Amino acid sequence: MKHHCREPRRPTTLGLPLGLTEHFSPALSLGLPNSCAGCGRWETALCPQCRELLEADPFAVEHADAAGDLDIWALASYTGPVRTMVLGWKNGAREDLSEAMAHSGRRLGRWWALRHPPEEVWADSPQDARALLVVPAPSGIVRRLRGRLVAARLADALTRGICAQWAEQCPAALVLSTDLLRRRGGGTHQAGRSARQRRGNRAEAPRLLAAVTGLPILLVDDVVTTGATLGACARALRAGGGRVLGALTLSAAPPPAHARISVPTGPSRQPRDDTASALTMDPEDLDLSACGDQEGSSGRGAHEREA
Repeated sequence: MKHHCREPRRPTTLGLPLGLTEHFSPALSLGLPNSCAGCGRWETALCPQCRELLEADPFAVEHADAAGDLDIWALASYTGPVRTMVLGWKNGAREDLSEAMAHSGRRLGRWWALRHPPEEVWADSPQDARALLVVPAPSGIVRRLRGRLVAARLADALTRGICAQWAEQCPAALVLSTDLLRRRGGGTHQAGRSARQRRGNRAEAPRLLAAVTGLPILLVDDVVTTGATLGACARALRAGGGRVLGALTLSAAPPPAHARISVPTGPSRQPRDDTASALTMDPEDLDLSACGDQEGSSGRGAHEREA
């Protein structure tokens, strides 16, 4: 079984790795009380109830309209304890979740591979293009400098899951986890933006680093909200000749509720029990996204990548 899982090279500052604290987390845990990354329960890194939230069957994400015709599947809803867990892992505060998240990625990969046998994936591929590329959504420069390439880590785990599932059917299957996309300079941070603003911010497709002509590709990200990022990635890969099969994500933000704002219109001749007339607003003009997350104390949203 061939597969390639890249580990991000950590940059250094003044001779010290930026992720230095991660290496000391096991030692620190000996002297500090541990708590569940999801619900806060003491004396456990991840309680059984919160772990179970990542064990459900994946579901189709139907509300990510900005992704176009891209099929997206998620493992959990980006709410409650799952949201807390994902943020802690993304920001480096809970490096002890790495194995749990990797397990979820492997399970998601096995689930996808079970439903997409290799003969189906390569049915339309020439003999010299019998490889499956697992491509993470691109991270911004700040996250790259910090070494927090969580989508790439998730893609690595998902690749291992696919290889494990295909081992008996196709021992020579070539499944590659490869970081092929880079953000262009124009896109700014997604936090605090409405659905409409998100689509505009990610309207320009990312830059493709290598040729993918004829190759089947599976996109990976940690969180999907409107689908703007994944949609832009799919456009870039298709423009490069790739066959994008779909996208898998660790979690999906719930769809925003339809927004209605009641506007007083003065005295009414209608009976008292009638409600005041309401002006219906397009929810895309409002900030209804799940992006109000804070990254450390910087005040920036953490659920999308930095610019």
